[in-house]
Amino acid sequence: MNKKISKFVSCVLAVTLFMSLLTVTAFAAESNYDLNGDGKVSVSDVTALQLRISGNRSNWTDAYEKRADINGDGKIDINDVTALQNILMNASSGGTSSGASAANSFLIKLPSNKIDSSYKGRTYKLSDKERAYIEKIVMGEFGTSYAGSVFIAQCIRDALVYGYCKNPMDLRKSSANGGMGYDGYRENVNANAKNAVSYVFDNGGNAVQHRILVMCTDEYYNAYPNNWHSTQNYITKYENVLFFDYWN
Repeated sequence: MNKKISKFVSCVLAVTLFMSLLTVTAFAAESNYDLNGDGKVSVSDVTALQLRISGNRSNWTDAYEKRADINGDGKIDINDVTALQNILMNASSGGTSSGASAANSFLIKLPSNKIDSSYKGRTYKLSDKERAYIEKIVMGEFGTSYAGSVFIAQCIRDALVYGYCKNPMDLRKSSANGGMGYDGYRENVNANAKNAVSYVFDNGGNAVQHRILVMCTDEYYNAYPNNWHSTQNYITKYENVLFFDYWN
């Protein structure tokens, strides 16, 4: 079988399996994940993305190309399909689905020397007040993209799960006062932040397969070479933000 045809068939089978396992309620294309111009985000957008990856661009436009890097890693590949499927599964479940599969789901693949094979996501129960507060922090820190929001949500969840912050309402306080110093905060929350918090906290989803706790921008890190973050365990960079774990 021709390699391109074989790849296309594999993509179609993957989409068919995904559709058979999940009935997805389409939602408004607020986050620019609409890849077929129908004004909503649904399984049909996963199909469109699979076709694009297989080489079929007959109905593809420059606008879709700009949106197709779902996970923001600078390329369009099967990892973006996974990211879009996670978004749809999370929207469909309303944050109530089992975290069993999401706990081993990672939006971004780390280099092998950075992967912690023992790490898997965990769910963390939030009150309505705590959820609303965390969504606003996620929005303020990195609400411009879904994957970026997942990174921040994972930092917050890991800080709570591993006991570096005991109370979600203290997250913006300094570490000396029981918080994590997450100073980003925005009242108006978008779908990226809401979906990311639900995916990470309710379903146990993750950005990467390693604990992450703190972050800073590229600009800050380079402007202050001896900054505190430089003494921590660097894990990865996403867009212009560096993410770190503590050494202990």
